[in-house]
Amino acid sequence: YRSDLIELDERVKEMLANQPELSIQAALISHAHMDHYGAIGFLSNEITVAVSNSMKTMIEAMAESSSYDIEGEIFRLRDRREERKEEIRRTCEIFEEGKHVSNIPFNVKTYPVDHSVPAAFGFLVEDVSLAYTGDIRIHGPRRDLTEKFLEKIRGVDYLLIEGTRIDTSTNISEENVFKRIEEYVAEKPDKFACIIVSSTDLDRVRGIFEIAERLGRVPILSPRLIYLIDKLMETESKIALPSLKNACIYFERRSLYGGGYDLSPRHYRRWMREVYESRLDGKKDGELKKAEEVSKGQDKYILIANNLDYVLEIAQIRPEPGSRLIVSTSEPHDEEQEISWGRFLEWVDLLRLDLRIAHSSGHADRESILRMIEEVDPKVIIPIHTERPYEFQRLKRLGYIKCNVILPNINGSLSWDRAHGNLNKLDH
Repeated sequence: YRSDLIELDERVKEMLANQPELSIQAALISHAHMDHYGAIGFLSNEITVAVSNSMKTMIEAMAESSSYDIEGEIFRLRDRREERKEEIRRTCEIFEEGKHVSNIPFNVKTYPVDHSVPAAFGFLVEDVSLAYTGDIRIHGPRRDLTEKFLEKIRGVDYLLIEGTRIDTSTNISEENVFKRIEEYVAEKPDKFACIIVSSTDLDRVRGIFEIAERLGRVPILSPRLIYLIDKLMETESKIALPSLKNACIYFERRSLYGGGYDLSPRHYRRWMREVYESRLDGKKDGELKKAEEVSKGQDKYILIANNLDYVLEIAQIRPEPGSRLIVSTSEPHDEEQEISWGRFLEWVDLLRLDLRIAHSSGHADRESILRMIEEVDPKVIIPIHTERPYEFQRLKRLGYIKCNVILPNINGSLSWDRAHGNLNKLDH
């Protein structure tokens, strides 16, 4: 772990004193979702991080446009010790799909998979005959990527497999999500429409652009979505991005001066000023739209927002009662998100909005997981990223899983025996 953080807390020193010494040289990030990279900020800066170019751009853009603390310090770290304030840069290895990751102690090949964020990867560790699915599905718009990955890892000895939805056997395809969104907006041709999506679900954003074009509406994006798209364009990402030529950007009112739009550092953060100033001087595509402008032509637009709190910006637009609001993100899954959801619903009622849900999970369901295990045919599966690991053992007892199942446990580890090419489970 980072020495500057350990030195700040005696309790951490005591806790780590009883832990075995680990020689970790590299960490591979499978995709740009916080639950897969947020803890890297706590790791020693001597540990190399391996990511794709697009993934790195997305992580950096999300950190810059958010209020992250240590969980946003993935590639650049701020020393927390009083006598040191310098920025520390972590070694970063950029990998490409279908190729080996350079300068790490194992032969790891990377393969893109279908998930609810582009640039999501699975890994094949050739030395150990071990594959890791990352977060994965086979019901999304890029299911072809998942199918190719499964083909490449067929017959591995060990399969680390995600099990987020191992207890669910229902799927809604991405095509069905777009169909629902289009129907919901088309039902109210004379009303304002807003769709709330995840900040990184750019495949869904592109689909909503296509819906807007078919319905004769202009898409308006929140500045955070625009900032992410801008950065991916600047780094020549291979991710398919929506064209901003005929799109608009929502101009958030943040100041008491300049009619509420004084672009000084006092009122707007650097990333947001960058988004707005690059449009005001004509350097980038996308026309700025203020709340009062949208309010005058509510049936002309579809606002694409990136979180539930954007309902406060919707209030600035003063939508007509009965205007359509569509939530196209995952349901709340912790107490904090439940509170946010409750607050959001109160605003929906206050504004008299007509709320609909249209979402498809980024994770494979039980039947898809069983199919993937059958296709890969590993000797052993190791379920991770799941709250119900024992469901895998139950499915094995029932005969649905033919291979062995190893369940991870807290403070346990898997050790690779180089001489015999085996993974051994060690319990501490």
